[in-house]
Amino acid sequence: MKVYEILEATKGILVSGNKEDEIFFFSQDSRQMKNGGMYIPLKGERFDGHDFIESAFQTGATAIITAKDVSYPDKIVIKVEDTYQALKDMAIYLRSHRPVKVVGVTGSVGKTSTRDMVYSVVKQKYKTLKTEGNYNNEIGLPLTILRYQDEEVMVLEMGMNHLNEMSRLSMIAHPDVSCITNVGTAHIGELGSRENILKAKLEITDGMKDQSTLIINNDNDMLQTVDLPRLNVVRVGKNEGASIQASDIELFEDHSTFIVHYHDQSEKIWVPVQGEHNVFNALIAIAVGIELNISLEDIKKGIQEFKLTKNRMDILEKNHKTIIDGTYNASVDSMKSSIDVLANYKKRKVAILADMLELGSYSQQLHEEVGNYVATKEIDVLICIGKEAKYMYQKAKEKMKNVYYFTSNQEVIEQLDQFLKNDDVVLVKGSHSMNLKEIVEKI
Repeated sequence: MKVYEILEATKGILVSGNKEDEIFFFSQDSRQMKNGGMYIPLKGERFDGHDFIESAFQTGATAIITAKDVSYPDKIVIKVEDTYQALKDMAIYLRSHRPVKVVGVTGSVGKTSTRDMVYSVVKQKYKTLKTEGNYNNEIGLPLTILRYQDEEVMVLEMGMNHLNEMSRLSMIAHPDVSCITNVGTAHIGELGSRENILKAKLEITDGMKDQSTLIINNDNDMLQTVDLPRLNVVRVGKNEGASIQASDIELFEDHSTFIVHYHDQSEKIWVPVQGEHNVFNALIAIAVGIELNISLEDIKKGIQEFKLTKNRMDILEKNHKTIIDGTYNASVDSMKSSIDVLANYKKRKVAILADMLELGSYSQQLHEEVGNYVATKEIDVLICIGKEAKYMYQKAKEKMKNVYYFTSNQEVIEQLDQFLKNDDVVLVKGSHSMNLKEIVEKI
């Protein structure tokens, strides 16, 4: 991005430097700077990025935007009113001034795996940029767009916790194609109801032009109700009403297969990860591929080559045990999907499940729902950890024999040897702040 474009985007003032120079890299982290890069100092609750301007230049930055008066005559310095707003303004400018298509991906669960699967399909035909890590919020999304070099498509993950947040992201990204994986109960504590979660997810369409394409999982009870005449709504799923439909789903311990039906075509799809939820992710990736005129052969190849982002349902083989590491986060839907994956194994099955957080007044009901679900899935041992998981334990105990309850990870770690045997398959899952990684490491 040229300096004069940044000035135009931010309405900033060039304090020093040449407006014809080009910036190749943008970061809000002074430790990540490199030559040709611009440091964007943001003000947080506990720190002010302006305190690290000197450090950013020492690390290699050649340019900064700043809301404070500073003097670096040999560097590019642009004065703006608000660096956070300037970050967004630069991303909006770049998005609208470059010949690139944007695919937005959101949903209560499965955003990251769907994003990765869509990326794997799209890159078969186009030079593609995708969101890395959890850069899916109002700082991460603009920074991702600012990574643009000469790509033809951007695959952007978009997350939210509150109403109007997704709308702001959509007005930055202006997606040409948007995908909603599902509407579950994640963040129901903040949003109050699944109806509000649906409303918040549909804000992804706020920045979309008329006749743009919205791809939704039509098997989801909330998404089934979507009616947006101004958009081209593409419905995927197993059930009737889906224009891209899956049948003959077969779930194995390390992969899944299904037949996809689209218009008059039917094709067998091989998905290199387990779980029915990944069949739905694949359907969304197929829909994106079709929308971007990618051949079915290339779509199939993209799905076959798909690799899950690390720390999302990693399958580990350690100490004569198979560990399904779901410690990244947890909601009712992701818990159920993970339990389904565990249930698909033929060996002895152990589930170690901890609190799902941010559920507000719904917490007891939703933990009981998970407890009841485990009890229907022929899991051999259930271990529940945490204050809220007590409800899970109580519900499961009504129908299951080997159910145990602990208040802390340490109590479980001390007794793991009593619960686990060689060749067990062990699912470990709960909200990130429950620190279940320490149990995975112990196993």
